[in-house]
Amino acid sequence: MENHPLHYDIDAIGQDIVHFEDFIDSSFYLIQGADRALLIDTGCGGGNVRRLASAFTDKEIDLAVTHAHGDHDAHAGEFDRVYMHRADIELRRAAQLCAPAEKRLDVDRFLALEDGALLDLGGGAVVRTLHIPGHTPGSVAFVDEAHKAVFTGDAIGSGVGVWMQLPGCCTVSEYKAALLHFATELYPYRDYRFLGGHYRQADPPYSKAHNPVCMRMVEDMIRLCDEMLAGRAQDAVFAGRAFGDEQPHIASCGTAAMVYLPSRVR
Repeated sequence: MENHPLHYDIDAIGQDIVHFEDFIDSSFYLIQGADRALLIDTGCGGGNVRRLASAFTDKEIDLAVTHAHGDHDAHAGEFDRVYMHRADIELRRAAQLCAPAEKRLDVDRFLALEDGALLDLGGGAVVRTLHIPGHTPGSVAFVDEAHKAVFTGDAIGSGVGVWMQLPGCCTVSEYKAALLHFATELYPYRDYRFLGGHYRQADPPYSKAHNPVCMRMVEDMIRLCDEMLAGRAQDAVFAGRAFGDEQPHIASCGTAAMVYLPSRVR
């Protein structure tokens, strides 16, 4: 992909899903019902994302955000109707105290989601919200039965592991509890296509590194939490970016991996 903020790769995925990928591999997706369209996340590339998505539908577009990080909600201010989990509305509100005025979002007008909330797009296209706190306290997945897809954001990773070393992330035990609830609610949709917040990080199907987000990854992540909490996980120092003074580590189990802070393993 050309590394330019105004460049987007756009393609069709599955049944009537338009996939957009920005210059740092942040993914967002457009789906449609009979009455309204829904964009899931916005990426953080340049230009006007609402105008970009409007080229692929004649319906009014609402925005549903998987979690309150800038590479997923940067363009939320362009939309009239924005859905975000209540906990991440508060996370975004607190984060904006230190943000430049031109980058602040009017979160007071966001519509708060809860676990199980339904977004009706018309014609039988109903999107269900599943809360999975961990990566952020208000991370969610969206289940779209009409298109047989689950949009997971960064809640369980995107092929290269979930980041749990960031400010605001939950403890490993809190994340495990969320995963157990999530796995139960997700079971009827286990054979759907899972579409993560960084689609290309899973690598192409023909690649030896291919690791798509799927139900098995959720199950492996639960096992990884168990291993970490029991002190049995094989880990290593994480060579990537740290977001504070504590050195992050990385551990894995099967298809799942987690970047974490040792102080949060409790």
